[in-house]
Amino acid sequence: MPENNDTIAAIATPLGRGGIGVIRVSGNKTKDIYKALTGALAKPRLAQYVSFKSSSQQTIDKGLALYFKSPASYTGEDVMECQVHGSRILLGMLLEEIISLGARVARPGEFTERAFLNDKMDLLQAEAVADLIDSNSKKAARSAMQSLDGVFSDDVKQLRDQVFNARTLVEAALDFPDEEDVDISIEPAINNVEVSLSGLNSLLSRAEAGRVLDQNPTVVIVGSPNVGKSCLINYLSGFDSAIVSAMPGTTRDIIREKVLLGDFAVTLVDTAGIRETRDLIEKEGVDRTYKALAVADVVLYVLDNSLEQEIESVIFAEHLSSDAKVITVKNKIDLCKDSNFKNTEDVIYISAKTGAGVSELIEKICSILDITENEEDMIFARQRHIDALHGVKEHLLQMLSAAKQDAGLEVLAESLRLALSGFDEVTGKTTSDDVLGHVFSQFCIGK
Repeated sequence: MPENNDTIAAIATPLGRGGIGVIRVSGNKTKDIYKALTGALAKPRLAQYVSFKSSSQQTIDKGLALYFKSPASYTGEDVMECQVHGSRILLGMLLEEIISLGARVARPGEFTERAFLNDKMDLLQAEAVADLIDSNSKKAARSAMQSLDGVFSDDVKQLRDQVFNARTLVEAALDFPDEEDVDISIEPAINNVEVSLSGLNSLLSRAEAGRVLDQNPTVVIVGSPNVGKSCLINYLSGFDSAIVSAMPGTTRDIIREKVLLGDFAVTLVDTAGIRETRDLIEKEGVDRTYKALAVADVVLYVLDNSLEQEIESVIFAEHLSSDAKVITVKNKIDLCKDSNFKNTEDVIYISAKTGAGVSELIEKICSILDITENEEDMIFARQRHIDALHGVKEHLLQMLSAAKQDAGLEVLAESLRLALSGFDEVTGKTTSDDVLGHVFSQFCIGK
């Protein structure tokens, strides 16, 4: 990892026009930068209204300055935050002045990286910061917040302590193999490992269930030409992302929109109408429709209810992903004289033009995507965590197998050592610099 004995600075809010913009500074020159920039003495945890001035004493902007003295700060170092107007030009000018006073521009995630290196948080909590920022649903946000609060870390540490105790017992037996007056049994170590395995299986189950929170489910809209697919994606997304026309075959390419449906951020996919065609461009669009179906989590099969179309989902069934759920959507009920439509388990009646029935459709989609009954039991885990925990499980199983085969105590101790190393990899205690660099490079600049 790079040395962190210099001072870093970055704009911590998205660039662009806004009411407030924030610049964050961290490092041993922070206090001096505060004085040079504001003309005021830095007072810990006190917001001061100041004029931020350049070296030529020209006022760049006026706003709030906050100072956090080491180690009581986010990074564990001296930290300053400048809250000014959210002008990209002003923020750029202020950042340039801070750099001229001895700071450098921070790398992505460097503030959180320093918090990790200064033992303000472990790697699980550091990753939870990025997961919280990137969370795409309320459940994802709540689960990431739990990890940031240390819930996931505490579970891992508790299991690690149990395995560590088992290793201590085994190594004690190794240290006193021939002492007649010292009776050391490894049965308690075996019991510890068995209990740890049970807890680890539960933790893995929760982590794998929570893994889906890190992904945007894909909802694919399919059907024959001119049944209202484009009208539906426009209604759900809130703007005209697709061309709506009475002429069939208008949609030739795949249209994707990320929208929030209930508590879920999903990727909506509008596809070309499925039909036999000699038009090469339209045929390519149909082929792309089939490819979209192969990765769909939910499929909305749209029919024109005013034409009393038959349900013929078999025409695309062979292209569906194995776990995709299909909802038949009977559209254009506003064109029907009979308004007495009753939804069933698999069929929803709507009008994409007026919005009638769309709320029921959204509820249905959300009920399909809501695969977790108790979100508090879920952990917002990354694939790195799951892979490492599976490695721990494998070493614990090897230890039990070796014990049953009366293998040497050295074999048992080595399996337990490797299991402990796997736990430390999860929390970042022994993680390689390459892994750390990859983790923090995915953060936004300023965090």
